[in-house]
Amino acid sequence: MNHQSLTLKVLALTFISFNALAVMPSNPAADSDFTLLPNGKRLTQIKVSGRALSLTKGIGTRFSSSAQSRYEKIKSLSQSDRSYKTQWTLMDLDANRVLAESLDSNRKIFGASSSKIFVGGTLLNKQNGEISSSQLQLMANMLVVSSNEAWVELQSQAGNGSSNWGRAAVAAFTEGLGLEKTRGYQGYWGDLHGNELTALETAEYLGHIYKSDFAGAETLWKIMHTCRTGASRGLKYLPSDIYVGGKTGTYSGRTVDPETGRSINVSIKNHVLVFNVKGRQYGLAILSDGLSDDEVASLAAGLFFEYSGY
Repeated sequence: MNHQSLTLKVLALTFISFNALAVMPSNPAADSDFTLLPNGKRLTQIKVSGRALSLTKGIGTRFSSSAQSRYEKIKSLSQSDRSYKTQWTLMDLDANRVLAESLDSNRKIFGASSSKIFVGGTLLNKQNGEISSSQLQLMANMLVVSSNEAWVELQSQAGNGSSNWGRAAVAAFTEGLGLEKTRGYQGYWGDLHGNELTALETAEYLGHIYKSDFAGAETLWKIMHTCRTGASRGLKYLPSDIYVGGKTGTYSGRTVDPETGRSINVSIKNHVLVFNVKGRQYGLAILSDGLSDDEVASLAAGLFFEYSGY
């Protein structure tokens, strides 16, 4: 057994505390107390960049015929070409069922800041859902405005002050959830490159958060609904009466190809979204290397309108 496998087994015994008495988080449209966190604090009492948190909704830009055409083209190409530049999965989270997906939805793609939701889940689970005021502020900074400083600090705290143990903790957490390809940690853990996700497993993770399969999931779920990024991406064409949670990820430059290990140039524009339509909860993971913001927006909206029954 190698060092990393042994570390994972040790961490699985010490850091994983899955929620045996899970109660599914509510959705903002049906719960007037949605902003109340389990620790008694309200989301509206938390400020990020000088502004109190508020629930995110779709932008409501008209989904034009040209946007519909972009959607149909992207969907067709992504379902016929394994090497296409975006992979995605749409799930009915209540039924734990994939509604539609790209041809190679379990292919690893650089996660960029979308990986921050895995670090948040790891820390919350490690602490059995308990979170200090300072950690809550860092969590909000990380998920709402995508602070990289907060990301690095919370990952270190997940490892009791050690960045490397933090990476190991994230790896153990995702492995414990059955996410075999996901490397949701920032940086290298030994010789393993982190920040590698698949659309399928990311959508499955949204289901784990929704069903409160681990301690602290409710806190993560609710903070995700205050994310301020993605107005030109997944939020753009979604209706303005729909509450939307999620996390974007953006990066252009050199990184390691998750599939081959070679150094490559990427242009990442990811968007992970959750939304509720007519009492049904959906999760959508779009991992894109090469699409524009508007192409991601068109894909998200096209899938929303085609499958949600809105």
